[in-house]
Amino acid sequence: MIRLRRLTAALLLLFLVAGCAAPATAPPSSSSDGASGCVAGGDPAPTSGVPFEHASNVEIAGGDGYRVLTVRQPYPAGPLQSIVLVGCGEEVPNLPAGLSDAPVVHTPVDGIHAASTTQLPMLTELGVLDRLTGVGTLDYISGEDVRAHVESGAATEFAPNGTIDAEQVVAAAPPVLLSGGTDDAAFPALDTAGIPVVGWADYLETGPLGQAEWIKVMGALTGRDDEAAAAFDGISQRYTELAGRVRGTEPTPIVAGQPYQGSWNVAGADSTAGVLFRDAGATWSGLGIRATGTSAQTLESVLASDGDAGIWLADGPFDSTSDIAAVDPRLTSLTAAGSGGQVWTRDAFLGPTGGNQIYERGVLRPDEILADLVAILHPEQLPGHEFVYYRQVPTG
Repeated sequence: MIRLRRLTAALLLLFLVAGCAAPATAPPSSSSDGASGCVAGGDPAPTSGVPFEHASNVEIAGGDGYRVLTVRQPYPAGPLQSIVLVGCGEEVPNLPAGLSDAPVVHTPVDGIHAASTTQLPMLTELGVLDRLTGVGTLDYISGEDVRAHVESGAATEFAPNGTIDAEQVVAAAPPVLLSGGTDDAAFPALDTAGIPVVGWADYLETGPLGQAEWIKVMGALTGRDDEAAAAFDGISQRYTELAGRVRGTEPTPIVAGQPYQGSWNVAGADSTAGVLFRDAGATWSGLGIRATGTSAQTLESVLASDGDAGIWLADGPFDSTSDIAAVDPRLTSLTAAGSGGQVWTRDAFLGPTGGNQIYERGVLRPDEILADLVAILHPEQLPGHEFVYYRQVPTG
């Protein structure tokens, strides 16, 4: 059945690419075949909703014999998306009119094409890496276990240039594809071929715990609801405990970010980076900007407001402080860049092709990022801390 579904899907795409009419046979869909694309056996699939404490861009609601996964904004300004989740081997129940055109995914899925690196640590955390059948771009991946899985041939690269290869995906016919949080020209062809796409927009959440809580979406897709809830609870508890250690202490002044193409984008107080800085006990010019994103500033204004801070949380890459002048000679006037100051970058853990773990594992583990920041800003709170994502740039 799976081979037939993949063959039919591949033939359909060839018709679409050639500009011909689609074959008379209806395109395959997981909604019409509960025996393919999912893991049979085990306990019945849950039909109750999933509570979210911090994430607001996603919802999983219970239904009569099914669940509804809703992504309110699958990409910036994108329309609300709903996906119906039905148990493996179960018939699709009668759905309300509002869900009549929604894609159907039979869970637990036995294969996942994952476009974003943020999805990969969730698979390993839940013990279902073996279900990874496709990755967007291998070069962006830093996790050794995931890279080994892909290089073994168990998963293929389906968007090596950042754009989905629709023909390849339709031929592979994965039970579900998780997007990279953007729209893609391949989506209409995938929809026609009956391949459900989940708009994975964790990065549109406000705050690090909201992003990490998307592990519950992965849990719902893979039949690991309890494990996902337990993993997030542990992350949330560790994060909250760390933030509590520095609450009430004197904030440490920092310089945040660095200039790029003539502008310095300073993290707003309510951005994900801003929340991490605040919870780590930092103060910077962006603290007074109640924004969920960044605020474009001039280098001169940042030097004037934050130039005396003794710690610079930069983007780098800097092999030593002598490299700073190459970005802009005026940056050497920062107190943090001089003797007695500290410059830190977020590139302590890079993969062999440049992938950065802070954009991969770090999204799921903001508690680890916060621990690094607390150790930098308030080292007395975490003596002997082993850094995961941040490294101090040596003086040179």
